[in-house]
Amino acid sequence: MVERAELIKDLLDAFPGLLTDTAFQITSKEDIHYNCIAWAFKMFNDRWMQFDTHPRFDGVWYWWPPGVIVSQSIKAYIDAFKTDNFELCANCELEKGYVKIALYIEDGTDNCTHAARQKINGTWMSKLGRGNDIVHGTPYSLEGESYGKVYCFMKKSR
Repeated sequence: MVERAELIKDLLDAFPGLLTDTAFQITSKEDIHYNCIAWAFKMFNDRWMQFDTHPRFDGVWYWWPPGVIVSQSIKAYIDAFKTDNFELCANCELEKGYVKIALYIEDGTDNCTHAARQKINGTWMSKLGRGNDIVHGTPYSLEGESYGKVYCFMKKSR
């Protein structure tokens, strides 16, 4: 088991923007059963929502919305979120009555790498791969080599 100080150091190394993010905190233990996309989509904690839905023998359920092209492209992920009534929006500012998500892409590609979800208080939450959930003050705190850059924001009514 990773010591907490070591975990924090590893997260700060992977996401240097968290160094100055006063809202940053680890909010869960590691959990392999869900990923950031599923968490941002409907706060699913029982599946991986991703483009690669081929069965595997790792105890994880891989799922993708029916009718959406199976692809790692940001367009496919935008279309996937549209199946749950998300629509593109201009920014990450808190809007009463809406939940927002941020989608990230790998630098130099159109490959979606991460999704973060805004909390009702305006902070953001992310599931970090097979690791922990965190809270962060802004979606930009996770930009860098690990996830690339924020590509777009989407929102839907709460």
